[in-house]
Amino acid sequence: MPLSTRHPRRMAARDELEARNAAWEQALLTRNVEAAADFLHEDYALVIVHPEPATMRRADWLGALPAYVIHRWSPAAPIIDVQGEMGLVHHRVDMDATVFGQDRSGLFILTDCWLHGPDGAWRVWRRYSAPLSAGALPPAPASAVADDER
Repeated sequence: MPLSTRHPRRMAARDELEARNAAWEQALLTRNVEAAADFLHEDYALVIVHPEPATMRRADWLGALPAYVIHRWSPAAPIIDVQGEMGLVHHRVDMDATVFGQDRSGLFILTDCWLHGPDGAWRVWRRYSAPLSAGALPPAPASAVADDER
């Protein structure tokens, strides 16, 4: 049993984080950039740890979201823990997806680190992704890079 289920206050925070996580997942599945942005901490980064380390910052991640087409998303029940102003959501997801037209299907281990902000909202600060069977993340085509980032 996760530690967060032993204390009523942590349990309420856990339930709140679980609901927020489910809504963020829906924003990802629908590729809704505006909705997804509301779930991201200003210092958000996607950190890929396998097979090749890579980091994608918030602006780049939001820019890539419309090209991240998830055809099938099959998550296992997440493990959620909350301690103070930090929450962790750890889960395994089997998905079929394409990114910039390239296959990104496979089994992924995802750990999302959420921070509880001064406005009372949980926001994802880091997503650590270990794609166990998918290849390396394809680079964004030059046309997908914003003019101010060139």
